[in-house]
Amino acid sequence: MENWWQKKIKARTGFTVKKDPYGYAIDKKPEFLLRPLFERMIQKTSMPEDQQRQLEDLAKRGNVVYAIKYRSQFDFVYLSLRLYQLGLPSPSFVFDLHPYFWQPRWYGLKIIPYHLYQYFRQGTLPNPYDGGYYKEKLMNGQSGLFFLLGKRGYYQRTVLVGNDPLEHLVDIQKERETPIFVVPLVLVYTRYPTRQRRGFWEVLLGQKDQPGPIRKFLSFLRGYSAAVLEVGEVLNLQEVQGELSANVSERRKQIFQLRRELIDSGEESRRAIVGPTLKSKLELKEIILHHPRLETFMQRRAKSTNQEIWKVRMEADQYLDEIAANYSYTMIQLGERILSWVWNNVFDGIEVDVESLQKVKRAARTNTIIYVPCHKSHIDYLVLSCILFRNSLYCPFIAAGKNLSFWPLGPLFRSAGAFFIRRSFKGLKFYTEVFTLYVKTMVQLGHNIEFFIEGGRSRTGKMVLPKMGLLAILIQAVEEGFCDDLVFVPTSICYDRIPEEESYLKELTGGAKVDENIGQLVRARRFLKKRYGRVYVQFAEPLSLQRYLERYRNGAAELRPRERHAMYRDFSYRIINSINQASLVTPHAIAASALLTTSRHGVSLAELEEVSKTFYDYLVKQNVRFSNTLRNYDAAISETFVDLERGKLIGKLKDEDDDLEEEVFTMEDNKRLTLEYYKNNIIHFLLPAAFVSTSILAQQTFRFSMAQLLEDIAFMKDFFKFEFVYDNEISNEQLVKDVLRTFEEMDWLHRMGEKDQPYVLAHMGLKAAHSLHGLLRNYFEGYWLVLRACRYLSKKPYTQKDFIKKVMGLGQKALKLELIERPESISNVLFGNALKYYLEKSVVEKKTGDEKGKDKGQEWYTDAGNRLLVQHYSKQISRFLRSPHFALQ
Repeated sequence: MENWWQKKIKARTGFTVKKDPYGYAIDKKPEFLLRPLFERMIQKTSMPEDQQRQLEDLAKRGNVVYAIKYRSQFDFVYLSLRLYQLGLPSPSFVFDLHPYFWQPRWYGLKIIPYHLYQYFRQGTLPNPYDGGYYKEKLMNGQSGLFFLLGKRGYYQRTVLVGNDPLEHLVDIQKERETPIFVVPLVLVYTRYPTRQRRGFWEVLLGQKDQPGPIRKFLSFLRGYSAAVLEVGEVLNLQEVQGELSANVSERRKQIFQLRRELIDSGEESRRAIVGPTLKSKLELKEIILHHPRLETFMQRRAKSTNQEIWKVRMEADQYLDEIAANYSYTMIQLGERILSWVWNNVFDGIEVDVESLQKVKRAARTNTIIYVPCHKSHIDYLVLSCILFRNSLYCPFIAAGKNLSFWPLGPLFRSAGAFFIRRSFKGLKFYTEVFTLYVKTMVQLGHNIEFFIEGGRSRTGKMVLPKMGLLAILIQAVEEGFCDDLVFVPTSICYDRIPEEESYLKELTGGAKVDENIGQLVRARRFLKKRYGRVYVQFAEPLSLQRYLERYRNGAAELRPRERHAMYRDFSYRIINSINQASLVTPHAIAASALLTTSRHGVSLAELEEVSKTFYDYLVKQNVRFSNTLRNYDAAISETFVDLERGKLIGKLKDEDDDLEEEVFTMEDNKRLTLEYYKNNIIHFLLPAAFVSTSILAQQTFRFSMAQLLEDIAFMKDFFKFEFVYDNEISNEQLVKDVLRTFEEMDWLHRMGEKDQPYVLAHMGLKAAHSLHGLLRNYFEGYWLVLRACRYLSKKPYTQKDFIKKVMGLGQKALKLELIERPESISNVLFGNALKYYLEKSVVEKKTGDEKGKDKGQEWYTDAGNRLLVQHYSKQISRFLRSPHFALQ
């Protein structure tokens, strides 16, 4: 009977004291009474999919041995079970820790008395290092776990110079051909940011960095649903063998350094998840108000305004109350859950590029991150924060316009990390000083920041020219030593459809922007009743500010204001170009571009499909990124036209009983501006080809030279300098060569020798050129309308608002008279950019105050009286549009 019972136990566990007298292993996974409940709780622990694939790959190539920072039975059980659930190599043995309570019951009951017997008889327990225990486990392909820090390990390594797990693994690696991979693991039970304090509870429960058993268990209960398991930088012991010294003392120092690198790697991963130590709003205000720089400024202000210093301090405190965020992880966690429900109801999914996200995660481990997304919708920052939270990244503090600080959203946004900024700093030196120091203090403390370099939302769908105020503050923070470096992450957020279509259309056609208020919040419930397709998020390559500043290192302090402004502008353009290059081409953008290549109210399906394919083929040649929906191009484009029809942006004419007639899509004039928004989402990819096509079509024949194209490209790039952001790293000559090479590859043009005009446009190229040129026609027409309206300024001065209203009226008349073709050319944003350009070129002038001395702060526009310039620009527009009536006299 006794032999039968022993066989049954052995069959179940495979463990016997005779086979394993050391007791450092478990059977597959830990055994304990409440394991089923515990397993259900830890199922919510997230681990990035790419890291799971990495562990699977490592297990195929060699042995995986995990390393965690502090010695903990609880962590060992947690990791073993969670890794086992994920189907990953889980640690079945552990260094220097007896898992008595987690071993098979009968084996555990036997091994404890056996170890007591050995201890009292020999004064020590069986030594797994000398007995080759760990080596045998690794030879059998098992995974293990060891601890990087702890009292016992400290005395063994440092004082007694005894056995060290990492050193032992290095010795084992010498005798093996397959590598041993040491994988640092970070297990974050709660993502609540730490706060600096040491009180009674810290003494009782232990610091958050090294929690006691009670704190660890309470942290697990509090945050298990959002717990995170991540991998640090993997150490391949096979690769480091050649670098280790033969001298024992020197070798121990090198192994100590390897251990420090593993610890640092884990801490960096933890920092990216939890963020730096969080100070309360009150503590942060106190730090800023006592900063020597602000103290000096306040003393000068008190003296110059003849105020008591406490009143000046009170004013600064009020500014900080207006500005400062009140970061709350609880609010962020709650907001993520609510927003996840909202996104599921209004979007068909949010696609995130995992590869680019991993680059951000790696950068966030060692750097303060500045997220710079494009700004197309009010929900941009909500989408980005949700993505970062879901992917175990610390949510940034967000620079938001003061217009969003209204109740009740203002307090909620502050709790989610928003700090508020006024739209203009003009005449507000004290406010500027306080705000500047707030931002610099935030990055000094290591907090990530998100801001929109465009300032406000783009109403046109393309990137708005950068506003450089906040960017300048961040650059100065690095230059002045508030932080060593800032890493900027340009971020592209693209939508199939945006919720603000109606409001943008109203503003573009002359309606006033309505300030955000509680009434809008109530009406926003309509947002939940529609579907808006998919959202696409891509991160560009992170940009190190310190590395960029190296080119100015020798003379940055001596830069003149104009040179410094040029530096800010250059860096801001790099950011915007990075956002543009990271953006995705969506089927809605291709379809909208195809629809707007003509001014006709009706377009056949066959023609639309042909133009869409033309754009798609060109973009494929340019190696741009496409949304996943375009993997099946034909189906995606067909579904997009159906979706646009369902959304009433286009109509369809077809007799259902007549299969002989092809489908015709119709467009109303009042819908073209909305389609223009989606066309502009990808116009930066098509812009070089559109410029070249416009120049080719403007030539007298279809034979042309490089010199002719370069002259036209230079003009158009300058003419539309306030519309588009260009890549300054690419010269005009290189841009034209790249486009012509692509055109040749697509058989759109042919090279005929090396004479003066070596290029000839083919028939296919002619159709493509007309389509590409059609993307720019509304811009030329809009600029022509402003040029024509300059005659009003010769009679009397106008404010910008009144003048643009005048141009809007002129545009409607010109459209009715068929002087212009495109309704989308009638746009107050387009007119505003054109007016800015003509002001710079001295076609118009700007004056402050009226002739009677009233309204001293009011700006007025007048005609500069330079008819030659008006004629020059109008003739150029006439030539590019191939219509003589655009030439003004």
